[in-house]
Amino acid sequence: MKKIGLFYGTTGGRTTGVVDEFEFNLREEAEIFNVENGIAKLTEFENLILVTPSYGFGELEAHWEEVIEEFKTLDFTGKIVGLVGLGSQTTFGESFVGALEVLYNIVLKKGGKIIGLTSTDGYNFEECEAIVDNKFMGLVLDEENQDDMTADRIFDWLEEIKKEFI
Repeated sequence: MKKIGLFYGTTGGRTTGVVDEFEFNLREEAEIFNVENGIAKLTEFENLILVTPSYGFGELEAHWEEVIEEFKTLDFTGKIVGLVGLGSQTTFGESFVGALEVLYNIVLKKGGKIIGLTSTDGYNFEECEAIVDNKFMGLVLDEENQDDMTADRIFDWLEEIKKEFI
């Protein structure tokens, strides 16, 4: 398997803890980049994991928002992409992990292959735009209400998607 490029944005800090868990599980298999420093290195990887929290009513995190126009210009042909969304199913149950949909739509439109869709079982939310074929568009984590499940969810998800990376 080729090295994974993991790109994330964070403003409040919860995502940093999640990324630390990814780093622990992936060790030497991944390079990790905060999109606050740009996304230029994204083109160097065929295997990608993109991590974004959702803010407000399903909006992108501020640093992702700053690079989204550049992100839209990238060619994802030949790239295999797993998406990770963070959100609160109780505080923002009407727009739970909506930022995932933004990244999902761009990657698909630009030729990428999305892997790692996950079940909505075990979550309790009113509405979510980040669902396709009755599954979340990636791994969904709720650090506010289900932080005790994060480590296992990440481990299990990585075990599945590693099989699909090249």
